[in-house]
Amino acid sequence: MKIINFVVVATICLFLLSDLVKLSPILLAATQSETQNSPTEMSNGIVKRVILYALDIVVQMSPDNPLKPGGILYKAMTFNGTVPGPWISIKQGDVLEITLVNQADSIHSLDLHAAYGSTQALSGSIEPGQNKTLRMKAAYPGVFLYHCDGDNLNGIWEHVANGMYGGIIVHPNNEKPAKEFHMIFSEVFNSADKGFFKGTEGKIGSFDFNKFIANRPDLILTNGMAYKYMPFFGYQAKIQLNMNAQIFNVKPGELTRWYVINAGPRGDVAFNFAGGLINENHIINSSNFNENHNSNSQSKIYEISIPSGSGNAIEVIFPEEGTYFGNDHDLARLLGGAGFVVLASRNSTTEVDANDVLHIAKLP
Repeated sequence: MKIINFVVVATICLFLLSDLVKLSPILLAATQSETQNSPTEMSNGIVKRVILYALDIVVQMSPDNPLKPGGILYKAMTFNGTVPGPWISIKQGDVLEITLVNQADSIHSLDLHAAYGSTQALSGSIEPGQNKTLRMKAAYPGVFLYHCDGDNLNGIWEHVANGMYGGIIVHPNNEKPAKEFHMIFSEVFNSADKGFFKGTEGKIGSFDFNKFIANRPDLILTNGMAYKYMPFFGYQAKIQLNMNAQIFNVKPGELTRWYVINAGPRGDVAFNFAGGLINENHIINSSNFNENHNSNSQSKIYEISIPSGSGNAIEVIFPEEGTYFGNDHDLARLLGGAGFVVLASRNSTTEVDANDVLHIAKLP
């Protein structure tokens, strides 16, 4: 009888042990994931979950115009099929969980500039068909770039230049209401582009390493397209740039906040508004957001330099009705597409034809 009981007990133990062995890889994987991507200081705050898909896709990076005849098509690397990838907005103290699903042909990765700590900021390499999840605590407010790191930095220059970047906004708890706008500047180094007034002659472009090393971008993109917000150059001798240019509408005297990122990957952005001075005490980034956000200083500056890989929240009040022109004040980069139009009118919701902005503006 004792022998039978022993056999029964032993059999049950072996059965349970076998199930535990089957489960152990799952348990181990969960433990490793938690150790790598879930720092201990994440118990409080709302969790925001985002899924990004790495996708290769051909995108339009310039409309058809005299500077780039026929327009520019380019083989891009993207998050979720767009350049730039999605803007992600969270509050200070929240937890951001990002999963990158690699549906492309190359190894990709994630680098979150808003994160503090390597286990929160860097995903490591993600092979085609695989996915990884990063969890970060939004400890510090500001405007931050996220981008692909290639294969552990190998190829990062190509992946960023090809469009794998986006923006993260960490809103402070004491933020004042404002009308908000988002803009990411970036550069294209195109193997098919033969220069201004020539373009690509209908060819689909791809990354040009030699142009990148020489720092000779063919286009400067604003939110994924050159001349996206630029209807034309000139007035008497007009060069039509984009018949479908989008115009930013504001009301005179209202507070506007511009979340601006320079994805690079090479040059700086000299950001300014012609006629719209920047509130110096509200040049906001991760290092001075809390310190300056409630300042009573009324000092203003004309321009702010944003290095590659950096971002700022810039507050501006447009004092009167009229047309204001924002741009990168490096004029070669402006020629390459880095400009936009802001129309201040008391009825800022009225649809305006981009080609009529100068007719309704109060110009000298």
